[in-house]
Amino acid sequence: MKNKTMFVVRINEGTSEERIIGFLDTERKVFEKAIHASKHILKVLDAIGIDAQYFEEVLLPNNYKIQVWEREENVIYETTSEEIKKHGQYLHFKEKDEDHRTQVFLPRVYWKKRDAAEEKAKYEYYKYLA
Repeated sequence: MKNKTMFVVRINEGTSEERIIGFLDTERKVFEKAIHASKHILKVLDAIGIDAQYFEEVLLPNNYKIQVWEREENVIYETTSEEIKKHGQYLHFKEKDEDHRTQVFLPRVYWKKRDAAEEKAKYEYYKYLA
């Protein structure tokens, strides 16, 4: 049976640019996503980004925690919506073939970091919920 408090979060639904940006656990009040540092860390700010619209409409008003599993280092970064509100920077990237929408980036100095070895199985499982 699927967990009824865990939801797949998609943006651009119904379009050719639809994609999964993470998972929302409404019981624990945690938004979780997985990234690869070499591709997803904004190097100029040394920051991790979250879709700004989803952040403002869901995560911030409901005071969610945000957890990011960085697969290459196998670590989990964790912060709060309030921390992103206080220290985040909004940027919008458009590439020739893709619009990444506006994201809010929080430098890694504001994230708590811990080893993800024990939680890796949980994140691998999320792939199958989609």
